[in-house]
Formats: sequence, structure tokens, C-alpha cells
Amino acid sequence: MQRLTLSYLAGYLLVGGLGFLVAPDVALRLLLSNGAYGDIMPRVVGLFMLVLGGFILQFVRARDYRYYLYAVVARSFIVLVLTALYFQARDPLFLVLDAIVLIGLLPSIYVVVQSARANRPM
Repeated sequence: MQRLTLSYLAGYLLVGGLGFLVAPDVALRLLLSNGAYGDIMPRVVGLFMLVLGGFILQFVRARDYRYYLYAVVARSFIVLVLTALYFQARDPLFLVLDAIVLIGLLPSIYVVVQSARANRPM
């Protein structure tokens, strides 16, 4: 299950990052954005998404899950910030991004909870 949830994370980072880098207007439109973000900043975001997606993909390939809990904590923080940004900007982009992150985060939280239960001393 860890492999699946991290593969999903790598997938949306790589696909989304490529979209933002190559065709930011199209990517923003597909994500229902109603804001004006210019041409450069979405490309910078795409650059970082591609690089992070590459790192996550390498963890998946190596079956290295040592940082799995951190990935859950980091994505929880991302959801919190995206939600706050939505309330500030009222741009549906942030809700769509929240949904994309939550689709992978919720099963990841389940994995962490189940792992903690399995390792609990009786």
C-alpha cells in the first residue's frame, strides 16, 4: 500500500509539474483556476514539482519507505495551506489541488495508523 500511495504522489507531481512547466495556461484551466498567475510562476512551480516527483519515484523504485511518515505530515501541511489559500483567494484551483492531494493522503494516513497498531506492544 505504501508503494501505491507514493506512486500516486510521484504520478501527480510528475504529470502536474510537466503541465505547469510546458503549458501553464492549459494546466491552470484544467485545474479550474480563475486567478491570474502569469506565465513564469507556474513554470517555477512545475520545475519544483517535477524534481520532487523524481525524488519520490526513486524512493518507490528502491522500495525505501523510511520517509513515509514525513510524506504524510508534509502533505497534511500542504492541504492545510491550500485550504487557507482558497479562503484567501477564492480560486477553485486550491480546492482541486486539495482534492488531488487528499486522494493520496487519506489512504496514506490509514497505512500509518495500521502500521502503528501493528507495532504497538501488548
